[in-house]
Amino acid sequence: MSLFVDEGGEMPREIMAEGRATAGPPSSPSPSSGPHSSQSGVAPSVSLATSISLKYQHKIVEQLVINDGLTILGRGLGLGRIVANLLHILSASSTNANGKSCLIFLINASEFENFQLGEEFMELSWLEEAGGESTSAATTSGFSVIGAGEGTTADKRRNVYRKGGIVSVSNRILVTDFLAEVIDPSTVTGLVILHADKIRDYSNDRFVVNLYRRKNKWGFLKAISDDPESFSVGFQPLSTKLRFLKLDKAFLWPRFHVDVTSSLRSRKKDNTVTEIRVQMTSYTEKIQNALMACIEALIGELRRNNPEVASDYWSMDNALDDNFVQRIRLALEPVWHRISYTTRQIVYDLGTLKSLLLHLMERDCVEFYQELSAIVESNKPSVTKSSKTTATWLMLDESMAMIACSKARIFDKVKEEEDDGDGTTYLLEEQPKWEQLSLLLDDINSDKMSRDSSEDGPILIMCSSYHTCRQLRHYLSSSKEYRVDGSGQKVFSGRQLMVESLREYMEFNHGIGDKSLKMQRRLEELEKAAKETQAVPGEDTDDSNTEARHVSKTFLRGRRSASKRRRTRGGSIIAAHDRLLNKEIGNDQGASVNEAMVDEVESGIRSGEEEEDEDDDDSGSSSDIPRFLQYIDRYDQLIVEQFDAKSNDLLLEELMPSFIICYEPSLSFIRKVELYQAPRGAHRARCYFMYYGGSIEEQKYLNDIKREKDSFTKLIREKANMPKVFSTDEDDIKKFLPDFSQTTNTRIAGGGITALPKTKVIVDMREFRSHLPFLCYLSGLEVIPCMLTIGDYILSPKICVERKSVPDLISSLKSGHLYQQCEQMFRYYEIPTLLIEFEEGKSFSLQPFNTFKNGVLMPTTSAENTFSQRDLQLKLMVLLTSYPSLKIIWSSSPFETAKLFRELKISQEEPDVSGAINAGLNPIFDKQTFFNDASIDLIQNIPGIDSVNYVLVIEKVKSLYELSQISVEELAKIIGHEAASKVVRFFKRKV
Repeated sequence: MSLFVDEGGEMPREIMAEGRATAGPPSSPSPSSGPHSSQSGVAPSVSLATSISLKYQHKIVEQLVINDGLTILGRGLGLGRIVANLLHILSASSTNANGKSCLIFLINASEFENFQLGEEFMELSWLEEAGGESTSAATTSGFSVIGAGEGTTADKRRNVYRKGGIVSVSNRILVTDFLAEVIDPSTVTGLVILHADKIRDYSNDRFVVNLYRRKNKWGFLKAISDDPESFSVGFQPLSTKLRFLKLDKAFLWPRFHVDVTSSLRSRKKDNTVTEIRVQMTSYTEKIQNALMACIEALIGELRRNNPEVASDYWSMDNALDDNFVQRIRLALEPVWHRISYTTRQIVYDLGTLKSLLLHLMERDCVEFYQELSAIVESNKPSVTKSSKTTATWLMLDESMAMIACSKARIFDKVKEEEDDGDGTTYLLEEQPKWEQLSLLLDDINSDKMSRDSSEDGPILIMCSSYHTCRQLRHYLSSSKEYRVDGSGQKVFSGRQLMVESLREYMEFNHGIGDKSLKMQRRLEELEKAAKETQAVPGEDTDDSNTEARHVSKTFLRGRRSASKRRRTRGGSIIAAHDRLLNKEIGNDQGASVNEAMVDEVESGIRSGEEEEDEDDDDSGSSSDIPRFLQYIDRYDQLIVEQFDAKSNDLLLEELMPSFIICYEPSLSFIRKVELYQAPRGAHRARCYFMYYGGSIEEQKYLNDIKREKDSFTKLIREKANMPKVFSTDEDDIKKFLPDFSQTTNTRIAGGGITALPKTKVIVDMREFRSHLPFLCYLSGLEVIPCMLTIGDYILSPKICVERKSVPDLISSLKSGHLYQQCEQMFRYYEIPTLLIEFEEGKSFSLQPFNTFKNGVLMPTTSAENTFSQRDLQLKLMVLLTSYPSLKIIWSSSPFETAKLFRELKISQEEPDVSGAINAGLNPIFDKQTFFNDASIDLIQNIPGIDSVNYVLVIEKVKSLYELSQISVEELAKIIGHEAASKVVRFFKRKV
């Protein structure tokens, strides 16, 4: 029998826990000991109230209370509530006999998760107060959040730590506080890590764990995650994560776990979901098939061009994954400078097609056509963009069919239903889900009217994005109901919404149409003139960029060879492409929309609304309704919300809906609906699940289920075969030690290894966003975090290092900020050093970074790459010309940088912390040297005084006034006769 669950399966509202009697570590520490076994004295057991009522959630809390380990849950199984109750029990049971609160750190919690935990703790405190007798025995320790405002100063954080309780803090702040001794790790009761899937080789999460376990062997450590897919990538991912977390136990809780299944299906008869399978329109289905065909062609071309990098993951089976394009980019980034332009363009086009595929299901036909038109318009040839550098998928026949169907969804002429003559109007195809949603809401309202619905909750409609929520709100407020042929069959129409969307599209085109037409004509004239002036007799102009011009046969199927049609190389490709760009879309901007027809449709809708208003006025039903905000009862409310993995737990319990409509499938939210339904008994909400049959929407949902199941299956197998691992704190430092020949000393008997001294390095607080501080710590350096004004790393009183990643280097050179940083370093340090650091596993070259735009690698031609690289090299040469004595370190990875820092510190003095902090605080007056920096900058611009002899001048001359009055003979004794003559002539020259 479980401590938390009785044999009948009903959950008790209280849990027995033991309080701690001492605050210090035990005499025989054990890293894996739980909070109950880690103290020598134990206070009397107390009862703690919990807010969980499901069997499997109690078992998860029981496991984590007793054992240290990594818990991996399926998505949507109540992670937030489990963590709140776990922290509640740990904080109450960790309070010592004197009533002193424990100190538990919670890291990786987002802003909303902190708010949600605060609400859960408040509810638990109310349950404790309602318990009566147990209130005085066990109380939840205070919950504090250290954010950007409160965590600005170390003194404020130190006061928060002294109070104890549960403290939610970011991993970066906690690392700096551990290193700066704001808090001693040995005084921490325990550590709870949320989203443990985010831990990486040299991330700050692992840094926190290392600092914590190095000085604290008795405190508990719990790690929780609800993203099992992140633990299925790589070789032995579960063992690797456990090694990073310094844990040896893993607990897996998938949705198909026996306890989870029995808890959520205790009342299987009442737990029903109504599926509404909506059929796509023929045009939508054709567009989807065309998009999938384009994606398949691009993937095939990508695998053919890069066989050495391609993997089994690059297939259509995984094309619907959310991170499909991102994983392809990560695989190609190390060789990005060596792949062809076609490959770069394909990777970029895959992201575009994935976005179109998603928007096909979410947006109406006008918005989708407008987005597609913008893409095609951006690929038109121009003066600055050659026709050979446009998207390759636009050359496929499927792309032309896609554009034609997108246009037909709007501008197809159909007969008006209410017109007996030959009147025609635009199709303006509506989303099929709209009508099905209206019919469903009508059925729900009819059901409410047939019974007493005063105790019902609201109707909740959940969507995937804010755009869909706004679209549905607009549709539900503007849709109209019709009856067909008097048969009583109801039909709902959202034509008013479609006409408004078309009107916005027309206004947008008219706003830019005239200007774009004039600009296009002007650009065509310039392009024609440029071709005439650049043409050379006997030279083929199409050979200027063979790499960009190359097109695979994948995109030319069904067409005749170019050599049979014309002598121009690639002429058929360009001709077909130009027809697509100029005919299909180019003409639509000017004359495809008949404004008279749109006005007629719009006026018909308005007249229908006016007739309805007149009928309402005649009946007198609306005369008594006030035209201002009014209260709506809960059973009459209709709420449209967005899927949010953070807030849906609270949303369902706060609204308590009686009808839940999943407008789009979401695995996480459906699980949360199951949690909401399980404890409600007979008063469960009625759930409806809408999806397009045979669509990528349905397939993506099924893939999510399969992917999670496969991830847990892999984790279960790895856990069954996982070996026992023993490690020490010194294992990581061995990677950074020099060769054996460099550390052996033959003067020691047997050639013993000399002990490496503990050296210091001062690190700027902002640098803890990178991996280098942790690697410096692993290499044996003592990391001292400080707020530095000059430099990022201070290795000695002479060596100051400014670290730049390659994208940061490019932006600093463009803005000129790097010149100012070098100038400041030269004023205070003898050996200023610029560290250019590349990322591990990526190209050790500047070329692939020239195409960075908003952190994304963009496709560029070889000519553009060459120009960008030359521009970058030129700026580096200008920097070295301005500062000839500047040292530059080229490092291939942060790991190599840490090794270089160890070598640079050999035979160097330890850095001065106070001197490093004070350097550069007052740029006008330096208190230590009593030199006026502004005056020094001024005299260096005087002819005859340079960056070398200005030191001799400031040692002999007290002020600028004295320098202006000095004679040539006196100044010649300082800097020489020639330089002195230039200085005196400068001051005596007339203005």
